[in-house]
Amino acid sequence: MRRIAVWAIVSILASLGGASAQEKLRFSAFEAPNLTPVAEKILSRAYAELGIRMETVVSTPRRALLDAASGKTDGELARVRSVGDLHETLIRVEVPVVVARTFAYTDKPELKGKSLSELEHLRAGHVAGARFAGELAKGFAEVWPAETPEQLFEMLHRDRIDLVILGESTGNRLIGEMALTEVFPLQPSLETVEFYHFLHEKHAALVPRIEAVLRRMMQGGPGDGADGSTRSQTRNATSVRTNAG
Repeated sequence: MRRIAVWAIVSILASLGGASAQEKLRFSAFEAPNLTPVAEKILSRAYAELGIRMETVVSTPRRALLDAASGKTDGELARVRSVGDLHETLIRVEVPVVVARTFAYTDKPELKGKSLSELEHLRAGHVAGARFAGELAKGFAEVWPAETPEQLFEMLHRDRIDLVILGESTGNRLIGEMALTEVFPLQPSLETVEFYHFLHEKHAALVPRIEAVLRRMMQGGPGDGADGSTRSQTRNATSVRTNAG
């Protein structure tokens, strides 16, 4: 009888441990300074409302996706929309977590209001290795890569290029830090990329719950910061320089 009681206690403790473990989810991610920390902050807050803790497992883009799709982790922190169409085991949460916009920055006021086709004869610069920016720069008459965005703005100042193609957050930050009072982004943005959160199919029941929380946060409803910080971070996230596909 005593042995039965002991095993009963062990079983109860084991079940409690399992329930506790289920309250923490592990999401795959990759090194992307302008994406991963922003998405992590937003999603941590969203899951906290559901009483769930989360952990980010950072690896290479390919490994992160394989781990998420296979169920080794509980899903992907943030990826482009098409990932859900390519991997049936990943369920997309239909609220963009991060919206990354890329702009053409210039110090030439005469370029305001010009269409993209009217700018193609100009000299454009982008950060070497920035995939999105590099693709966007291909249509211009001259394309100049640089190692850092600071170098690009210096080239713009010295009239070596006419446009700097850069993510919104980085561009706006450097305008302030470098006191570039004459530099501004041309409207509209050259590119807008939305990043979504994905859950592995084993957590299908959780999808509508986290989606409802995220939708409320992005709309500035109850639970959002008084200063609208979450919405601001999402709108101002920059383009990602790693392969986010």
